[in-house]
Amino acid sequence: MTSIKSTQTAASASSYKSTSQGREILNIGIVLPTEERHPVGWLATRALGAEIEWRNGPVNIQWFADKLTPALWSADLSLKINELPESISELEGELDVLLGHGLASRKIEFGVDPAEAELTLSDTASLLTRYLSPNLTQGNHPAPSMQDSILVDVNGDLPQTVVDEIARHAMSRTIPISLIGSESDLNRFAEQLKRHNQTATNVGSDLDPEEFAALIQHAAIVVTGDSALQHAAQVLHGRTVFISQNPEELTLQRELWSASSGTSLPRKNPATETKIQRLAEIVEQTALLRLDRSISERSGDQERERLKQLTKLHQQQALRWNEQRRRSKETIDYLRQDILRIESERDLAEQEASHSRRALRAQHNRLNRLEMQIAKQDQGPARLHRSVDWVSVLAQIERDLLKLLYWLRRQFRKG
Repeated sequence: MTSIKSTQTAASASSYKSTSQGREILNIGIVLPTEERHPVGWLATRALGAEIEWRNGPVNIQWFADKLTPALWSADLSLKINELPESISELEGELDVLLGHGLASRKIEFGVDPAEAELTLSDTASLLTRYLSPNLTQGNHPAPSMQDSILVDVNGDLPQTVVDEIARHAMSRTIPISLIGSESDLNRFAEQLKRHNQTATNVGSDLDPEEFAALIQHAAIVVTGDSALQHAAQVLHGRTVFISQNPEELTLQRELWSASSGTSLPRKNPATETKIQRLAEIVEQTALLRLDRSISERSGDQERERLKQLTKLHQQQALRWNEQRRRSKETIDYLRQDILRIESERDLAEQEASHSRRALRAQHNRLNRLEMQIAKQDQGPARLHRSVDWVSVLAQIERDLLKLLYWLRRQFRKG
């Protein structure tokens, strides 16, 4: 595990900045969030950095983490992470822009907070679909045998209803259960599962961001009470179940079956694209204003170099999108085959049900005939009830005639 590397700002300032010519490449620092339970915000900020690189390229990105709250993922080997100095103004000579959530409260002249573009950390998480491609996460899965499992985020003592429904669902779908969380919580949850003759695999809690992203990306269902993790899973594939404080059994059943059947859809926010574009403009304008030049003052060589690198970045993004579209088409074909198979099974089931109804009707008629034959043998032919009860009819006629006679007698007396 490597430690966070401190930034030597004074020594490197002269190598980055040239006041006379300006820089062709923008130097952008991005502050990674550290006060979080899972590295969802860390991954979302990395995705934001990739998006800024694509929109504002060519850029040179440096990653920073706050030393006051050291992150559990500061040893992320895929990044060179620098320590954010106590006096952020030390970075002024090295960076054109410092980007990070929460920088607005620090009032840094060259700092840009995504909140200026009304972009929250939750909005930033929507970029995970572009950043966490299946190819990127496939090789980083910490437990390949646990792919397509029920991933349960155990935080504290989960209600017994949750344990019962997860065990029942895992048994009915014949899929494994994987757990993340603290050791004590995982052991308690595993003991509760044993009562249902179910076992679970402890994936661990010391996962780096890439491994954690692979867990979310390739899980059959993500069950969690963490809103940030639930939102990330909802953005990536939609197969997620949120655990409330007082979960209801029927609600959990519906949500588990909805997630596992693929009826849950990934969450998309159309307004996020506009916010990201606005943030990219703010970043570029902030950098150019500090360089004391506008976009129109770029030289021809600078603009050509910028366009060349932008074209390269766009081509790379296009390749990723084409790969995602190809995988989407494969998924659509797979789902179409499943639909045809289910329709075939439904038609077969309807035919079997129709045959069963006819067989039951024939058996019912046969039983009626047998009962009539037995009744004839035991008591003789069964007597049919009369369709009209003439005794009752005559009695009613007599009552009506008496009423008529009484009425005639009253009329004669009046006359």
